Amino acid sequence: MLEQSIRLWNPWWAEKSMPQDLIGIKRDVTDSIIKSLDTPHIKDVIGVRRSGKTTVLYQVAAYLMDIGVAPEHILFLNFDDPAINAAPLDEILTSIYKINPEISHLFLDEIQQKEGWERWVRTLYDTKRFSQIFLSGSSASLLTQDIGRVLSGRHITFDVTPFSFTEYLTKRGWENLEPEYLMYNRDKILYYQKTYLEEGGFPETIGMNEFNQKKILTSLYSDIIARDISARFGASHEVAAKICQLMITNSTSEYSFNSVAKAAHIAIETAEKYIGYLKESLLIIDLPVFSYKLKSQFKQNKKTYTVDTGLRNAISFRFTPDMGKLAENAVFLELKRRNGEIYYWKSSGGYEVDFVQKTGQQVQILLQVSWDVRNDKTRKRELRSLCRACEEFGVVNAMILTEDTEEIEEQNGVKITYYPLWKWLLDI
Repeated sequence: MLEQSIRLWNPWWAEKSMPQDLIGIKRDVTDSIIKSLDTPHIKDVIGVRRSGKTTVLYQVAAYLMDIGVAPEHILFLNFDDPAINAAPLDEILTSIYKINPEISHLFLDEIQQKEGWERWVRTLYDTKRFSQIFLSGSSASLLTQDIGRVLSGRHITFDVTPFSFTEYLTKRGWENLEPEYLMYNRDKILYYQKTYLEEGGFPETIGMNEFNQKKILTSLYSDIIARDISARFGASHEVAAKICQLMITNSTSEYSFNSVAKAAHIAIETAEKYIGYLKESLLIIDLPVFSYKLKSQFKQNKKTYTVDTGLRNAISFRFTPDMGKLAENAVFLELKRRNGEIYYWKSSGGYEVDFVQKTGQQVQILLQVSWDVRNDKTRKRELRSLCRACEEFGVVNAMILTEDTEEIEEQNGVKITYYPLWKWLLDI
């Protein structure tokens, strides 16, 4: 039974190449993983469920075959498979060697499902059983407690998120992504910018009608609550779902454990614990306030963002779409993809800037997101906040991302660039 399951997950042994239907749309993160192959470190691929981690692993495996690794030397184990998950780790290793003692590249998908996996993987790495080991998981603990504690110094982490705008366009059939071509087709891009913000980037829902998108995303959400929160932590499904909907509905907003506890009619300690579960499952991500004092960062309210704008639309309690909030959420996710060290900023006088990015001790970028700046009141509010932040950080340039406005304005010695969101997302 175990050997049969292992063979089913490795069709390239029989076909002698990676089946094309497993490869999907080429992901940006795949290239990053490929560039790291000259290091022996374990490669851990982390992301929320259904974000495309398994496909990324298949893409890496396909690349290995392309450069000459024999297909039968590449082994893929999916720990969502009941037969594989139920087997003791030593038995799995014995089965691997019975099937083929020459396995050189080991892929372990959804490894967090298996208790005791950390020390097993560490032993495999330290004894050099395989040339390369790849892990994937849907839990933030793979980034912190589990890997940090046992595999310290032995691994490199890669984040997989739902599709970026570039990947989304590719999935929707765009073959030419050259800047000139994109700008020539600006009107079409504006349409797809809107659909991207509304649909989000989960690979299997892209291009579907609204009914099917909502059905799949709602099912995904329920699956995460049930498997990654309730089952894993022994948490109440009802409380987890209530707090999750509250946090997702209020994406892009500040929160405190106290405010969540009051809104959900639960104890503060319960709110803190369950928000931790949501972050652990990678459904929501925090953004800290900028402060040169570390204590202030921990003390002050954080802002929360949802891992995908389509999921936010499917789950949140709302009556009308709010393109401004969806755009801000999308910008946050893109900044995370670009590996920036980011914060939000808020002054004692009430001025706010959506994103502050710094490198080392130096603030590099001040970024505001404002979908429509045609309203004078809105424009003045954004300008005041940015100018105040520029003064605070000694910066002379700032940017406001908009639906499609592109211009430059000087204010109090500060150059403010209004820039279309789609151009920024596509890195034009």
